[in-house]
Amino acid sequence: MDSKKWPGRYPLPLQVLLSLTACSLLYIIIIRPVRIELNTGVLIPAFISLAGPDSDTIMFMERRIEIQPQGYDRSRGFGIPFGGYFWLPLALFITIRNKKAAIILSLYHLFLAIIPPLLGLLFLRQVHWAGTLLRLNEILFHIFFLIALFIGLKGIVEEWARGR
Repeated sequence: MDSKKWPGRYPLPLQVLLSLTACSLLYIIIIRPVRIELNTGVLIPAFISLAGPDSDTIMFMERRIEIQPQGYDRSRGFGIPFGGYFWLPLALFITIRNKKAAIILSLYHLFLAIIPPLLGLLFLRQVHWAGTLLRLNEILFHIFFLIALFIGLKGIVEEWARGR
């Protein structure tokens, strides 16, 4: 039987709460420590080896890397993907069973796991257009999150209106 035809076992608000809770626990218990370990164990050493240990050009945080070469008034950086901006919309997509949106969101975050660190390394090597792309990535990242959140919330409202 198709999952969309199968009636929900629980009322929609409870399904949303369960999905948000499950995704939050998965993130806090497993994903967040992995993200921090990836950043502190892989990315930070790679950036330190490229910039030198005494460089004040790079600011490291648990889940983010900021690069501010001399001559720039603002830093450019990137965050480690699969954080809260991923799990909140994903929880909503799981609730409304929107598989296509969940796959697109996952692919986008896989893209973010590869391209921004490469742009960061290029920017550290004084490739100035990489800094512009990092800034653009930050803007697009937030826009993509808001669109994904809107799609998830819209799906919840539509399910609610249908009386699921």
